Amino acid sequence: MLFLDVNICVHAIRSTESGRIETWLSDRVNGTEPIGVTEFVLAAMTRIVTQRRIFADPSTPEDCVRFGNALLDAPAVSAVRPGARHWSIFGELVTTHRLRGNDVPDAYLAAIAMEHGATFVTLDRAFARFPGLRTLDPLA
Repeated sequence: MLFLDVNICVHAIRSTESGRIETWLSDRVNGTEPIGVTEFVLAAMTRIVTQRRIFADPSTPEDCVRFGNALLDAPAVSAVRPGARHWSIFGELVTTHRLRGNDVPDAYLAAIAMEHGATFVTLDRAFARFPGLRTLDPLA
């Protein structure tokens, strides 16, 4: 399973990187390899792309909900949620790496991917700090 990071959804909805992420994601969500996304990622994407501080022409909440619904309705996509082992994996990542503040959500998402044996699709190289987490940069 491929598990999507927030930055993948941000780039897809905003069609940044010359649309390369949008194209990559569109090809995958209609394919055969399972794609996982958590509502936490979709909510974080919504928080980012609706901010006027970040975008001169921000996305609307309606755009974000439509994007999330279309993603979750795609043939290869399913909602992935933390399971019984998530908290222990998360706790290990946070304490081992002494994470604080803005780094904590990274551990939360990494723990979901690790618990589900998924490859984490991200543009953020900082996730390499988590041993055992497989990552994929779709632009590499």
